[in-house]
Amino acid sequence: MNLFVVGRSRDGWAADAALRALLQRLPFFPGREPDTWSDGRVALAWVSHPPDRVGGVSYVATEPRRFALFGGRPFRWSEHGWTEGRAALDARFYLDGIPEGLDGRWCAARYDGTELELASDAMGAYPLYTADSGGMRWWSNNPELVRSLHGGSTTSEAVLASVLGGGWSLTGDPVWSAVRRVPPRARAPMLGGDGFDAERTVERLTAATRALGDWPGRPCVVPVTGGRDSRVVLAAALAAGIDFTTTTGAVPGSRDLEIGTALADAAGVTHEQIAGDPGGTLPGDWRRAAELLELTAAGTSTLADAAGYPFGPRPGPLPVWQSGQGGEIARTYYGLGDGLSRDALVDRLYRAFVGRRPGRSELLSDPGAELVRAEVGRFVDQQVGAGVSPIEVPDRFYLERRMGTWAGPTHGCVEYVRDTTSPLWSERVVGEMLRLDPRERAAERFHAELLRRLAPQLMEIPYEDGQLPGEQPSPLAARLRRLRTLARKAAAEARRRAPSVRRGPDPFDAVLPDVRALVLSQPDHPAWPVLDRARVERVLGANAAELDTMSRYYVWRLATVFSMQMR
Repeated sequence: MNLFVVGRSRDGWAADAALRALLQRLPFFPGREPDTWSDGRVALAWVSHPPDRVGGVSYVATEPRRFALFGGRPFRWSEHGWTEGRAALDARFYLDGIPEGLDGRWCAARYDGTELELASDAMGAYPLYTADSGGMRWWSNNPELVRSLHGGSTTSEAVLASVLGGGWSLTGDPVWSAVRRVPPRARAPMLGGDGFDAERTVERLTAATRALGDWPGRPCVVPVTGGRDSRVVLAAALAAGIDFTTTTGAVPGSRDLEIGTALADAAGVTHEQIAGDPGGTLPGDWRRAAELLELTAAGTSTLADAAGYPFGPRPGPLPVWQSGQGGEIARTYYGLGDGLSRDALVDRLYRAFVGRRPGRSELLSDPGAELVRAEVGRFVDQQVGAGVSPIEVPDRFYLERRMGTWAGPTHGCVEYVRDTTSPLWSERVVGEMLRLDPRERAAERFHAELLRRLAPQLMEIPYEDGQLPGEQPSPLAARLRRLRTLARKAAAEARRRAPSVRRGPDPFDAVLPDVRALVLSQPDHPAWPVLDRARVERVLGANAAELDTMSRYYVWRLATVFSMQMR
């Protein structure tokens, strides 16, 4: 892992001082001192894990008049598949330019004495941030670094509304007004429509999985659940012939853990439950978790997603995790927009973003909701104006306003202890998903076609909702299955709330009063204009047992934002 800040500045001391100050508050680089480089026009400061923890890789290469660096896990496509997968892990590879054809989750920077070039992957999986200060411009893969160099802590109401209403920043910008997300590298147009080729997709997915896992000296892990996407990645890892293990993050006896174990058995690979963080847990020390999240994500992620965020360093080489992120595009996660008007599309996507359900409303005030709706409306107008059919707009919303702006920052928060890669999030693989007709995506043809070719034995194990891969239920059967799934969730929620069947104390019983005190003790906090105070007080005034999962998410979002040092 490489943590860096680079600026068009004569003041190399400022970059070094900012990084040193951050390292004093981050626990992930014990005993490490920043390295620095400057030629009087450009300044660079960085700190990386020792090479023996990252497979012998050096993330930064410096020469007297130039430097290059990278972060994440890039690989490069060629006409016949991937190539230079290992060369892309050598910082010297970027000294003469950041090449075209790079895929994976990555960022890179280079300077040749005249030109300073920075770029991140076309899918937006690796966030870069920038801020100006006194006529100088700074860039970093950590938003707090550039914020501290700017010195400001004023906030964006639009971003606060987005984070509190939906759980992340729709634009990818942090809550700090001075800091902006750098746009991802331009990618080839993804036009969708006809032309899906299952065999070609299998080849591309297998090649991407093999390339991402080809990092000698670092263990490769495939997390598996009861869902769709992780199963396809497991199948691709088997076909790729890489050495890997599997893991599942779930409590004993859960459906996820049961299915994850069955999948690993069918695949003939080692499986284990994700171990707890030795440095601490979210319920046990949520204030420390909020501090670390502010330092690593600056409001682009919240404690609602923090169950797996690290509290400190881990022993041994950092693993590479092959996640299933990206497969949502192949199964119309936000539904189809067929036949919807512009305003109906905005309403559909707004409701999906804030998770509105009958009997439950988001915490936003009317002005806060309007800020979010305006951002959703700008996106819909942009897509329709570019010729995207309404039926495709929800999938594009997931691709453009969730994957890079939510999954990208959350993956970045754990980069200190592992590299999260996403074979399904590859530019070429997502392009293949969009070649399917949206109705075929809704019918999960992508998952069935790939599993059938890559690992048919995995099709014999039902998903968490009971459906078998490739099964095409009638509309009535599909509706009944959805109703059964909702009934199971409602029953599980009722059991969770019933004190007589609890397995032990609910950690949220101790968290809720602390968050309530934190939030209500700050009547002038800049988040209040985008919040409905009565709804906030109603949620925070409830007993923990009365709060469903989404209401607990509301509490964690409030805890995240009201823990930040704002003005």
